[in-house]
Amino acid sequence: MYPHGEIGGAALASAVLRKSTVTGLAIAVAALAAPASAAAQATLAVDEQAPCYREQSTVHLVGGGFTQNGDVVFTRDGSPIGGAITADPSGALFPQLILPGLVSGQKHLTYVATDQTNQALSAQLSLLVTATDVGLRPAGGAPHRLLTIRARGFFGGSTLYAHVVRAGKRPGKARSLRLGRVKGDCKRLEVRKRLFARGTAPGKYRVQFDTFRRFKSKRDVETEFIVTVFRTAGTAGASASQLSPAS
Repeated sequence: MYPHGEIGGAALASAVLRKSTVTGLAIAVAALAAPASAAAQATLAVDEQAPCYREQSTVHLVGGGFTQNGDVVFTRDGSPIGGAITADPSGALFPQLILPGLVSGQKHLTYVATDQTNQALSAQLSLLVTATDVGLRPAGGAPHRLLTIRARGFFGGSTLYAHVVRAGKRPGKARSLRLGRVKGDCKRLEVRKRLFARGTAPGKYRVQFDTFRRFKSKRDVETEFIVTVFRTAGTAGASASQLSPAS
């Protein structure tokens, strides 16, 4: 399930110089596999290893042992991605890989590089990729209900916050709640918290999850919901709809 990360021609690009591949990345767990066979001399590795990578981030790969100036084709879980990458005169290549988007959860993705001149030369690696998402349960009920909040993929900070602000042209000041520390390779959190008070006024509210103590309407890594608080016959209720399942 790769709704906004399907790899086309732009998702796998060759870097001209080695030093152009040393910048970092951001989304899913990476476990390197050994070369495809003992006879094959080709190798493939991540330039900057991490146990987990966030979806849609850029990963810089380092390959070697391929045919000099020859073409190398990549597949992901058996499906071709992008166009052929040309090895340099030493048989090395430094492609830039854009990871796909995930609807939810995490997934191991296997990438294989195969030499087109000598297909016995191949190498592979496996990356664990995580979505950036938040789940709220129960989905409906009183505004002040105790929620089970499950989050993952929040790289770039150690603590997850929820920022609640009224939706509309004049949102007012956001109320920021500390939810807890994100832990593990894929930066996960499960906690029980109340996002709204008992006397919350009816209306639409934006709830943004990110790793910053202060609210800013747009962050590089965030997930947000629109929560509708309604009041009928003296009782209050609230329902939430997620706007950005992964960003």
